[in-house]
Amino acid sequence: MATKVLFVHDGPLYQNKSGDFFGIHYNDKIKARYLMLGDELTFCMRLRTIEDGNSSKFSPISSDHFRFIEFPNFKSIRNYFPNKAKAVKTIEEAVASHDVVVARMPSASGTIAVKAARKLGKPYLVEFVACTFDAYWNYNWKGKMIAHYKLREQQQIIKDCPYVIYVTKEFLQNRYPTTGKSINCSNVELKDLSEEKLNKRLEKIAAGVPETMSLATVAAIDVPYKGQDDVIKAISILKKQGVTVKYHVIGQGKPDYLKSIAEKHGVTNQVEIIGALPHEQVFEFLEKIDLYIQPSKQEGLPRALIEAMSVGCPALGARTAGIPELLSPEKIFRPGDAGQIASLIKNFGQQEMKAEAQKNFTTAKEYQKDILFNRRKDFYNLFLKEAVHANAAKP
Repeated sequence: MATKVLFVHDGPLYQNKSGDFFGIHYNDKIKARYLMLGDELTFCMRLRTIEDGNSSKFSPISSDHFRFIEFPNFKSIRNYFPNKAKAVKTIEEAVASHDVVVARMPSASGTIAVKAARKLGKPYLVEFVACTFDAYWNYNWKGKMIAHYKLREQQQIIKDCPYVIYVTKEFLQNRYPTTGKSINCSNVELKDLSEEKLNKRLEKIAAGVPETMSLATVAAIDVPYKGQDDVIKAISILKKQGVTVKYHVIGQGKPDYLKSIAEKHGVTNQVEIIGALPHEQVFEFLEKIDLYIQPSKQEGLPRALIEAMSVGCPALGARTAGIPELLSPEKIFRPGDAGQIASLIKNFGQQEMKAEAQKNFTTAKEYQKDILFNRRKDFYNLFLKEAVHANAAKP
């Protein structure tokens, strides 16, 4: 009998009028990862509709061995009461009809799935990818009111999870420890690291720091704690000091807030909001820029930062979650400190860029596909042996 795997996360996934599925963070490589646990895979998450002509911005997901279950959006106050009960029922029924559950957390849907799996005795595994407390604390004043409660809630849930994959080496493990078995394994999907990419980067740096340096951040553009607004404010500071840079913002979401910040600070012509790009095009873009910045106030271990490092891109990052695990200490800034961001950009000289490019490329090697694949496969096999097969053998 085929083993049915259920992956639960808030999402969303995207679907065009032809019925084809697409993702920004989800693609066939991610799908293949979960099919290592069984024969059939179902994604359970929110769904958004896109026009056929817009699908080129997303990564397609093939229909082979793939199903989708949609639950309604219950993440806003407006939608919570009308939709929460229906979403819970949908997720619980999905858990009941599958053999293996993978919950990506922190997420409201992942929490529901874990509770349902425990109640029904279903084997489950958790991917823990970000800090709940930082997300709520840095969202708005309402978030601050419940941040400590959400921290304790997630700590208690993760403590009792029998199998956890953390994306960080230390940060999430220390803040959300488990009594179960765990590994650290980033969910980044790097292309094969090429010395040629590093050499091209070093040649680019050797040609001299350009008059207008190009910067980029890859992250959701309408989430306050991702910090792009702090970079925009830093660009305004640099402009007053006679330093001109161009900031490219890549990611899903509505651009209104960031556009308003750029306009308020007089740097509209220095900020390009690109929006979502397919994963392959993100890599191509990262090869062209001069400096990558991860200004997040909430993270796990940012995949886009590792992707930038894998093409030898010099980088700056906030002292948030797992970011300091990746970058040189002197390239880390205080979250939200536009002045420090501006200073680091201004003083990032040619020799430093060369040194950081080489260091970042070397660090990215720790996240090569085969290394992460084997680490994850061994943990999956342990999970299958101890939890799934043992559960199937029960009378």
